[in-house]
Amino acid sequence: MKNPVESLLEDDHEALGQLLTELDGELAQHNSPRAFELLDLFWARLAIHIRAENLQLFPALDNARTSLFTGKDGLPTRNEAHDVLLQLRSDHDFFMKELAQTIKAMREIAGNQQAPARDLEGIRERMIIIKKRLETHNSLEEEQVYSWPSLLFDEPTMTKLRESVRRELENLPPRFG
Repeated sequence: MKNPVESLLEDDHEALGQLLTELDGELAQHNSPRAFELLDLFWARLAIHIRAENLQLFPALDNARTSLFTGKDGLPTRNEAHDVLLQLRSDHDFFMKELAQTIKAMREIAGNQQAPARDLEGIRERMIIIKKRLETHNSLEEEQVYSWPSLLFDEPTMTKLRESVRRELENLPPRFG
């Protein structure tokens, strides 16, 4: 049975995946106005997801007692956990940098009614690279990291962590309200 933090974050992964699929469809049809809207929404939603992990989940894991990281029963050693979280943070930086560049390129395309289809194909190719890395990243989180809280924390701590993650995920920028 999944813990509440795990369920919340995995559900968000699924929603982000659906958004990426819709974005890819609009890019394939060369619908630049709708593709730009979806790309902007995906960027914001992924940033919020990353913020929830970077501000709530990862610090909670970093601050857990070292003695709890046994390397047994589904838990890594402290060093293994540190390395995994370092990799995930590096991925987060990659996603935000790549999406910022993609948004910039898409703004130029969306503002040009005569933009060639190859420009949108270039955006689509960038998004495919992002999607592939995101799939690997999400697998690491879902297969390892998201299960750790229930192995490390008591019920009150889990409830508090879930609520803090939920608040972050619900804190969309006003333009999406």
